[in-house]
Formats: sequence, structure tokens, C-alpha cells
Amino acid sequence: MRPSTPRRALVLALVAVLALSTFAGVAAADDRAGGTVVVEEGETVTNGLQATGGTVVVRGTVEGDLDAFAGAVDVAESGTVTGDLSGAAGSIRVAGTVDGSVDVAAGSIDVTETGVVRGNLTGGAGSFTHAGTINGSVRVGAGSVALASTASVGGDFVYDGEFTQAEGATVGGEVRHDPDLGSMQVSVLPEIASWLLTLYFLALTLFVGALLLVALPGVSATVADATANSPLRTLGAGFAALVGAPFALVLLSLTVVGIPVAVVGAFLYALAVALSYVWGAYAVGAWLLSQADREHRWLALLAGVLAVHAVGYVPFLGALVEFAVLLFGLGGLTVAAYRHVRQRRSGDASA
Repeated sequence: MRPSTPRRALVLALVAVLALSTFAGVAAADDRAGGTVVVEEGETVTNGLQATGGTVVVRGTVEGDLDAFAGAVDVAESGTVTGDLSGAAGSIRVAGTVDGSVDVAAGSIDVTETGVVRGNLTGGAGSFTHAGTINGSVRVGAGSVALASTASVGGDFVYDGEFTQAEGATVGGEVRHDPDLGSMQVSVLPEIASWLLTLYFLALTLFVGALLLVALPGVSATVADATANSPLRTLGAGFAALVGAPFALVLLSLTVVGIPVAVVGAFLYALAVALSYVWGAYAVGAWLLSQADREHRWLALLAGVLAVHAVGYVPFLGALVEFAVLLFGLGGLTVAAYRHVRQRRSGDASA
């Protein structure tokens, strides 16, 4: 039974609100969410980055502050954060450069031999290891606190926990024990919080997908069919839409008449991109079920979302798969729109 028009409109409005609030990271460069959030080597993110995911990896440059909440946060050797690094995670590793300060809570905090923090470091952790360079002062409460032989601290080093300092480690200021920092110790709480956040995003993704299946069953079926029957063509259509739509909107905005159209178009484009990830995951799930000669749209949604999320934890491959899923969804939506326009034109001609 097809939803009535008022009911369909209500469902679509709810989908729009949820999608734009939850999956804004797909459309905005400074706010990203997903199983794996990666700033690739050579990539530059301006105006800072707010990242939420199973894994957050910075191999490129974040201009501004990095706020990260994840199972694991990794500033790789090639990575640079020009502002401050803050957030919570199961593990936080700094092997690259943070020009500002670091203020984090994690199960483990590790500044490697190549890691550089030009400001101060404040942290609470289950374990803290420093083998790199911190120009400012350090205040850390942890179960175990270790300074490796290559560690350098420009200011004071204030700690609480089981402390070891290897020969060769240098501290410019005083090394002092402060029992009041014990309240900063963190064990499994950030990891639990990150998993709860992950479960929340999974549940919300499934909820948005369920709304799409109810409100737009035909579009959902078209996206799944296009992905299964013509994957390369669907990927191409998705990439063309992803790149071509903003270009067309910019051209529209150059004219006075086209400005309001461009504004509405930008909103619809952001909504389409946000929802395309959910549609793409559904298409993947439908294809997986088809390999077992099964067809069940609700099971396909669940299988697709969970499968894409699981692969998202794999370095590099996860980001590549998530991008392909987005293109599948956007390409299938483009195919659905094209078929709808063609059917309407055929109907008008027949009339």
C-alpha cells in the first residue's frame, strides 16, 4: 500500500531534518562522521574539523582545531593540526604535529618519537606515554605515566600515577607529582562512550533508512537495481552528480534570477548527498542478499548498514568503500530522477 500524500510529506520532512542534522559531515568539509574519518595525505581541511567515528585519522593538514570523538584518533607522521587537538577516544596517538595544545581523555595517550606538540598537553588516561617533543607544559593523570629516553618537555611536567622517566628524557621545568590529577584518570569510559556514540549513529542511520523505504519505496528499489545491474554506470552517474551539481549551482548563482534557484538547489543537493549514503548502504545490503537468493528490504537495510560500517574500520579500504557507497546511492538517485522525468514526458506525449 502506497503512503498517502500527507503522510508521505510528513515522513519526507522528518527524513530531511534527521539527515541534515546527523549526516551533515557528508556535505560539510569541517564536520564529518562515519565508521572511518580520514584526512588523506596531501588533503587540507580548512576552518577546523569536528570528527566523530570509529576511527579518525589525520594524514594531511587540518587548518584550525581538531575536535575528535572516536574509538581511535591518530595524527600520523605526515599529519598536521595547526590549531588545538581536543576530544575523547579509546586511544589517541600523536605521531605528527599539533601546533596548538592538546586537551584529551582516552584509554591510552601516546606521543611517539616523531610527535610534536607546540603548546601544552592536558590529559586523562589509563596510560600515558611520551617519546616525542612537547614545547609547553604537561598535566596528566593516568594509571601509568612514562617518559621515554627521546622525550622532551619544554615546561613543567605535572602528573599523577605510576611514573617512570627513562635516562635521556629532558624536562625544562619541574617534575612534580600532584595527587589532585587523579580525578583525570580515564580507563574504559571514553571507549564505552565512543561505542555508545557509534551505536547511536547506527540506530539513526537505520531509522532514516526505514523512513526512506516507507516514503520512497520506488526510489529505493531503483537505487538497489541500478547498483546491482549496472554498478559502473551507477558509480559514474553518482560521480557526475557529485561534481556536476555544485558547478551548475555556481553558474546559476551568477544571475539575479538564478540566485533563489541556486539557494534551493544547494539545500536539495545537500539533502540528496546526505541521504545517498543510506540508500547506497541499502543497495549493498540488497546485493548481498541476492547472492544468497533472498529478497527482503528490511533485512537488506540492516545487512548493508552493518556491512559498510564494519568495513569502515579497515584503513584506506574503509574510506574507499564508504565513498563508493555514497556514489552508488547518489548515482541510483540520479537514475531514479531520470526515469521519473522520462515517464512524465512519455505520459504528457500520450495525453
